[in-house]
Amino acid sequence: MLEFLLPELVNALVSTTLGAKLLSERIALGLEPQDTVGSSTDKEGADITQTSTQCSTTSGWIDLPDDKELMEQVYVKLEMVGFRVGRRLAERFAPLNRRLADTLDAVKFVCKDVWMMLFNRQIDNLKTNHRGIYVLQDNKFKWFLRMSGNSGGAAAARRAQPYIWLPCGIIRGILDSFGINTVVIAETLGLPQCTFQIKVVSDN
Repeated sequence: MLEFLLPELVNALVSTTLGAKLLSERIALGLEPQDTVGSSTDKEGADITQTSTQCSTTSGWIDLPDDKELMEQVYVKLEMVGFRVGRRLAERFAPLNRRLADTLDAVKFVCKDVWMMLFNRQIDNLKTNHRGIYVLQDNKFKWFLRMSGNSGGAAAARRAQPYIWLPCGIIRGILDSFGINTVVIAETLGLPQCTFQIKVVSDN
């Protein structure tokens, strides 16, 4: 179900973030009154949403704007949504009848229990350097399986990027619920493969 909802979530976040940015620029240039902020009836905002919706394709791809600052804002929003979802998943499904002795146990909980719950399969490979770095590899990441397009390589990887920001947040939120502070990044070198890197951040 999530693979159907996620494109719409990405689309909505891109639309609203782009609309807010353009509106702020127009206000700064004196083209819009200050009280326009927060107005849900702004015509330009509606046009932006309509245009962005048209960019969403039946294959699951969304044409992303070539704006690094805007996409960073979308990343923050998606990752935080995932973080909150991850904490709730941990509260609901964390094993109460067995103690997670260390960080590796918590990561294994993500690889097995959480991945099975979300994607109906376990992580294909887990590696660690035993110094706070964990690498999770999913060779058939479910949210990539429905994606298709005429272009591949770097272009396909870029278009797929927002779809791994949410699970990055989910992983971070789950580990945070166990008191483990982490940074989670992800990359894909070729769809549908996806690799997540977890770096434990010391509190010292």
